[in-house]
Formats: sequence, C-alpha cells, structure tokens
Amino acid sequence: MLGALFWWVILGIFLITTVILLSGKGSNLVAGFNTMSKDEKEKYDKVKVSKQAGKVFVFADIGILIFALYFQFRLVPAIDANTIESIGGEIVAVALSITAYIIILCIVACSKGLSNSKK
Repeated sequence: MLGALFWWVILGIFLITTVILLSGKGSNLVAGFNTMSKDEKEKYDKVKVSKQAGKVFVFADIGILIFALYFQFRLVPAIDANTIESIGGEIVAVALSITAYIIILCIVACSKGLSNSKK
C-alpha cells in the first residue's frame, strides 16, 4: 500500500538527517542557528549544535518508526480486510499517543535550546 511506503520514505529521510546531524556536520540544518548572524554563530560550537539536534532527531525517529510499523502491520491489513471500522478507537489512541510523544519531545528540545552548545 502506498501509505505504508510513504511512512517508510519519511523515516528514511529522517534517519539520513539524523546521521548527518550526529556526525556534527549538519549545523546549517538547525532552525534558528542557520539564521543567526556570523557574530552570533561564533559563540556556539557548530559540532555541538549539530549533535544536540541529532539527539533530538533520534527520539523523533523512534516515534516515526513506531507509527510506520503500526501502519504497515496493523492498519494496512485492516484496510485490506475491510475491517478498519472495528479498530477506529485504537487508531485514534495510537495517533494521539504518538502526537503527544512528539509534542513533549518538541517542548523538551525547545526548553533546552542551544544553551548546551556554547563554546
């Protein structure tokens, strides 16, 4: 099913981005950091900025992986068997749980900011 393929492609893109960030070479991908002036950027260690963002992406990857697995092995069979109506409550619960997980992850990441990345 195309929907399952979509989530695996998204996961692949996120995993590639995570590897780039964890390698310390993706500071230009970090929102806020790439818009700073040159003087402001010099206050931060680019490798630390990149690795810190990469650590956040690892947790985002986990959420996307869980959803992709759920989609592939629970939703697609239910759609194929035409029994999707019977698991409607489960779908809502899983979607809300993963959404809450990602929102909490974003709040934690935003509260930390770039403070741990100063030179």
